[in-house]
Amino acid sequence: MAYLLALFISAFTLLGSAHALPIDWSGQLGFDTTLINNYRRTSEDVSKSVPNQGTQGIASGDDSAHFQTYVFRLMPQMIVNDAVTIKGELSTGHIRGGFLGDNSTTSEDNSGNRSYFATSPAQRSTLNVNQIYAELYADTALVKVGRFSRNFGLGAVINDGDDSWDRFFTMYDGIQGEVKIGNFSLIPHWARLSVYDDTNNKSQPNGGYDVRELGVSGSYHDKIKELFIGFTYGKRFSERRNSLYNSTQDASPQTFDRGKTEVTLIDVYLEKKWEKFQMALEVPMMTGEYGNIYDANTSSKVSATSIIFESIWHSSRNWDFGLNAGQIAGDDGDSDKFEGMYLHPNYQIADIMFRYNMSAFNEGGKSIFDSHIVNARYAKLFAHYMTDRWTWKMAAIWAKAQEVAKSNKKAYHHEEGYRFNASENQGDDLGYELDFGFDFQWNPNVVISGNLGYWFVGDYYSFTNTSDDLATKNVLATGLKVGINF
Repeated sequence: MAYLLALFISAFTLLGSAHALPIDWSGQLGFDTTLINNYRRTSEDVSKSVPNQGTQGIASGDDSAHFQTYVFRLMPQMIVNDAVTIKGELSTGHIRGGFLGDNSTTSEDNSGNRSYFATSPAQRSTLNVNQIYAELYADTALVKVGRFSRNFGLGAVINDGDDSWDRFFTMYDGIQGEVKIGNFSLIPHWARLSVYDDTNNKSQPNGGYDVRELGVSGSYHDKIKELFIGFTYGKRFSERRNSLYNSTQDASPQTFDRGKTEVTLIDVYLEKKWEKFQMALEVPMMTGEYGNIYDANTSSKVSATSIIFESIWHSSRNWDFGLNAGQIAGDDGDSDKFEGMYLHPNYQIADIMFRYNMSAFNEGGKSIFDSHIVNARYAKLFAHYMTDRWTWKMAAIWAKAQEVAKSNKKAYHHEEGYRFNASENQGDDLGYELDFGFDFQWNPNVVISGNLGYWFVGDYYSFTNTSDDLATKNVLATGLKVGINF
C-alpha cells in the first residue's frame, strides 16, 4: 500500500510539474460526537458463553456508549488533456475514518507515567487508496478504467458513498463504458473484485481465487417530463478458495469453505417528478448459487426481492414533507434457499434503528457502523423546515420483522449471521423511533448538525430462545457533527 501511495502521489506531482497540468484537490472532513444510552436494549444479564444460541440480547457489559469519530477523504483530479482525466480518492483509518483517540501513544516503554502529557501518533492509521481511475472521453462514449465507485438508484444496494458522512462505498476494479443516444444510456462493466487467498495471506493472480463481476446498466431519462427509468444487471462469480466469501458459521459452531458462488442482481429503478412532488421506487432482486452458507455439505441458492420507496412533497419554500417505506427480505432459516437481503450500510432510515452494529460496542473487532437494513418492513414519515441557513428535521419510524423464529423450526439470526434451532416463538415488533435534528450552514463550506433520537424497542429484541424473555429498555441517542467540504 505504501508503494502504491508513493507512486500515486509522484505521478500527480511529476506530471503536474513537467507539463503544468491543472490539478484540483477537493475533499471532505468531518468530526462527530455521539452518546447512546441503553444500546443493549435491556438491563438484564445476557451470556454469550453458549455460542450461537439465538438470543437477540447483547452480551452483558457496558450499556452506554460515548464516542467521537472522524471521516476524511481527499479527492485529487488531474486533467491530462481534452480526452483524459485522472481521478482518485485517499482516506485514512477504517475505509474513510475512525475513532478519535485510537492512534496515540506515549514513550516506547509504554509506562504512561514518564510522558504523561507527551502523546504522539502511534502510526497505526492506514492511508487508503480508495479510488484511482482514468476517464477517457470519446465522441460516443465515456470510459472509466481503474478502481472506481458505482451507484444505482437510491443507493440501497449499489452505493458510491457520495454523501459527506458516508463511511462505505461500492468499489469496482475494472472497466466500464457509458454510451448515450438521446434519452437512452447503456453502461456495460467488468470488474475483478478480489484475488486474495487469506490462508496464505497473499494475492493469487492465477484465477483460482477470483471474485469477478460482469454486468450492464441502462436507463431512459426524459428531462422534460422529469421521468427516469433504469435497471442494472450484474452477475458476480466467486471461486471456492477466495477469502472474500469463503467461509461461514453454523450453530455448531464450525468454519468451512463456502464453495463457488454465482449470484445475479437485477435492480429496477423508477423516478418521477412533478412540480412540487417527487417519488422513487427501487426493486432489487438477487438469484443464483449462494454456496455452503448453512453447513459444509449443503449448497444453497439465493432468492431475495426487496422494495424501497421514497417520496417528498415540497409544500412551500420552507416546508418539505415525505413518506419513505420498504419491505426488505429476510430469511426464515428453515429451507436450503437463502431469502434475505442486506442493504448497503450507507442506506439508513433512522438515527438509531438499523444504523449501528450494537453488538460491536461490547464485543470488539467489528465496525460499529457496519450495519444493514435487513428482514424489515418499515415506514417513515418526516418533515423538514428550512430557512436561509437552518434546516430542522423531524421523523417518525415504525418497523416490523419479516421473518421471526418459530418454535421447533430452524431460524436465522440476521444480525450475527447464523442459523439455529428455535425453541420458542419470537415477536415481530422492531419498535418505533422519533428523531429530531438540525443542519446549520455556518458558511458555504461548513455545516454543523445535531440529532436526538429515541427508540421504543419492540418485543423482537426480547427473544432469548428460552421461555424467559428479556425485559427491553428503550434507547436514547444524541450527537453533534461538524462537516467541512473543500
